[in-house]
Amino acid sequence: MKIDNDLIGYPYIQVVILFASIGSAVGGVIAKLSLLLVFREADFAQIGYQPLLYVGLLGFIPALLTGIIVAGKNLWRNDKKSISRVFAIGFVTSASYIGIIILYLGINSWIEIGVLIAFMIATGLFGAINAAIASAIALPKSCKSRFDNSGKIEQDNSQRLSSFK
Repeated sequence: MKIDNDLIGYPYIQVVILFASIGSAVGGVIAKLSLLLVFREADFAQIGYQPLLYVGLLGFIPALLTGIIVAGKNLWRNDKKSISRVFAIGFVTSASYIGIIILYLGINSWIEIGVLIAFMIATGLFGAINAAIASAIALPKSCKSRFDNSGKIEQDNSQRLSSFK
């Protein structure tokens, strides 16, 4: 059992795998639901599986990168700043990933740079929302109690292990 946010017991692999799987799946579901809102006459079967598949596969790499970065920073679910950090990490990884793909395809004019920046911002916000939702499921809970005094360091003037100096 992990107690007092023991960093030795942080589940790195579990966080990375859950971010990669949940983040890409949530992105596919959000894309499908947004298509259902845009095309109100269509039903769930008419739109098909393509949004789930394409957005899920395209979002796997940014979700995996987000999971690796979040696990490297040892973020916990109940931490006050963890959701904002995960939101920012998800924004940067998603926007960078789609920017690299579009730059690889080539830019021929200044207008396309503006479109690239707008598309990067939209995709970054989409990835940030997915990362925030995935963090509610994938991040481990912190095991703090009211008896936890690990954050308080008492300054005592004792000479610990003075024989080794």
